[in-house]
Amino acid sequence: MLDSKGFKTGLQDSYGYTISEVEFRLNWHILTESLRGIEGACPNQSNVEGANSRFAVIFSSIMIMVVFSPMMANAQENNDCCESPDEFDLFLIGDADSGQLTPFSNELEEEKSMEVTSSVFGEVEIGTWMIIWGESGSYSSGTWTFTIPYEVKDSTGVSANATVVVKVGGNTYESSGQLPAVYLSESGELSIPIEVQDGQYSKNDKIEITFSVRSMIFSNPGSESGINFYWGSEEYAAAMSMSFPLVNVEIRDASVKGSLVFFPVRLSSGFGDRIWTSSSGGLLVQNVEIAESPIVNSNEDWVDVTFVWDPSESNGGSVRTDFHISLQGSLVIEANKIHDITLGQDTGDNSWYPEEEPPRTGGSGLDVEINCKYDGNSIERKTTISFDGAMSQWMRWGLDNIGNKSLGSNSWWRNLNTFSDQVSSSEKQNGRVDNSELSALETHLRGSKTDLKSFLSSGLMVDPEAVFGVDPVNFGPLEISIDLGASRAFNSDSISLRVSSTYYVSDSGSRQALIEDFVRPGGYDFWDKVGLSFEIRTGMLSGFGGIYLDNEEIDYTHRRWILMEIITMESSDIESDTDFRMEFGAENALLFSPLISAMISVFALCLALGIGMALTRRRTRAPSMIMIGVLGVLSLSIYWFGLPMPIVLGVVSSSILLVFPASVISPVIEDAGVQRNSNKGGMVRCPSCGKKVPVESDIRPLRIDCPACGSTLRIE
Repeated sequence: MLDSKGFKTGLQDSYGYTISEVEFRLNWHILTESLRGIEGACPNQSNVEGANSRFAVIFSSIMIMVVFSPMMANAQENNDCCESPDEFDLFLIGDADSGQLTPFSNELEEEKSMEVTSSVFGEVEIGTWMIIWGESGSYSSGTWTFTIPYEVKDSTGVSANATVVVKVGGNTYESSGQLPAVYLSESGELSIPIEVQDGQYSKNDKIEITFSVRSMIFSNPGSESGINFYWGSEEYAAAMSMSFPLVNVEIRDASVKGSLVFFPVRLSSGFGDRIWTSSSGGLLVQNVEIAESPIVNSNEDWVDVTFVWDPSESNGGSVRTDFHISLQGSLVIEANKIHDITLGQDTGDNSWYPEEEPPRTGGSGLDVEINCKYDGNSIERKTTISFDGAMSQWMRWGLDNIGNKSLGSNSWWRNLNTFSDQVSSSEKQNGRVDNSELSALETHLRGSKTDLKSFLSSGLMVDPEAVFGVDPVNFGPLEISIDLGASRAFNSDSISLRVSSTYYVSDSGSRQALIEDFVRPGGYDFWDKVGLSFEIRTGMLSGFGGIYLDNEEIDYTHRRWILMEIITMESSDIESDTDFRMEFGAENALLFSPLISAMISVFALCLALGIGMALTRRRTRAPSMIMIGVLGVLSLSIYWFGLPMPIVLGVVSSSILLVFPASVISPVIEDAGVQRNSNKGGMVRCPSCGKKVPVESDIRPLRIDCPACGSTLRIE
């Protein structure tokens, strides 16, 4: 006989009913059977009153079960809070003597290794790695597994005892010393299990792992036999697989501000904002992922990641959100929640919106794209400065708070208070950047080049003279535009500032700066990643006298075509300690232009060829022609690869000078004039002196004189 649980499962499996449908059908069956029982129990009228009472109680109970069963099913689907999965990896990174542990796979950047040779005896400590856990909690007993890649060198294999010691706060666990020695051959991964017991840990406790080997015996060892252990890279991802609390995900109640809906997700862990910035994740609203970057607010205990949704095609109501975050490989943490959204009125907790100016620190990326055109007298420069993250939040908040009297005395946004009257009260602090607010900033930056310098240097921590090549005060008319991307909402999505202008170049012989390291001192506290894309090109009648770069670690390309000259520099990640400055020589722009220099080169090579032909009329021409050909190919190569134009013209000129000695040292050809002036009539040998005499006519019979001995030859 099936119990209620088995009966429900059977109906669900056999007929495809949901749990709610199964419970409804069961309750209805119970109700009908109860009614039949009541009818059978009441054959006489005297029992009707008691039967009616029992019927009322049973009917009320059944209706309560029917009504509330579906509600319980819906509550199970609303999983707005979840703990991280039980098991994850702590990766080994850093040097062996000062190693670290990290749960983030994107920090596997640098391969490290430790070699143990056959000449080493006793116990050898391979390395120690540790991490400070930023929150308190408890963990359950179980088996943790330490895994590390290895490679055996100059030996068929090695037998060894491996030991792993794990310290969690004040608790210490060690792999079993009773295990037999492991045998390792060729290459692979060494896995060592460690049994741990239930325990607790406090905030800022250390988790430390120490790995050592002993009693190593090599099979068929060579002179350089040994074993290497690797870690720290994606290829060699050594790790400790463990069951341990990692992060708690909570989808908080949504808030509505105007026509925008904000979905805050709180990530509680001991990693602060790294739990988000070092991971990948997102939010789906009604199964559509939000493409814009979220708002990020954090402290040492948690980080709030708030996603902004513009429900342009929705009227609100019941809205489902699904959040996901992945720290490593297949580790995906998910949570979902159903919100009841009412558009048109401000509701919910607005703690995601800072009351004071948000900090610019917290992780931002900076990309600078520069395109220039040089005509010999001036440079037309188009600069695009793009940034996201905390810096984007700072700028969006500042634009949304124009005229805010609570701004600090050092806030740059106080400069826009004069535009407060141009922004309506409904547009202030509404969680988005409106057209009037964006126009106020663009007008302010165009109005004075000093204001542009102030915004770049004090606001974005970018040196204006370094990124523009000159002081912006020397610019001509400015064109400035700001692109907030796909969303005007308060978030951390990318913002692009575009500045276009023209400035004149001095031709006094001094060098002109093109680009240099443009992040101000201390700016890398705000920028986590800095990228640069630079290009300058000329026309056919203007060129560079030379390109000068004072840092060999920065790569650039320089190419000349007959119609233009192009210099490009690409760097996706400029380090904070990288100093560089690129300049060009502005003198002789016309002489060094691609077209004029190409014409001079071709003319010089043709002149050298003509001189060589003239000087070798009675000599072997091979040496001079080979020399001219080699110098011609060399000139073409250094012309195309962008070497300084004085070098190109110097190589071309040398072909004219070197053709003289090459022609002089060429061997003299006897009867060179006779041989080179002979035609298709052929040659006949003089019977008197044996010299060859050219036949220059087809007339037969023909009489010709031998130029060597004077004899007359008759040809029939």
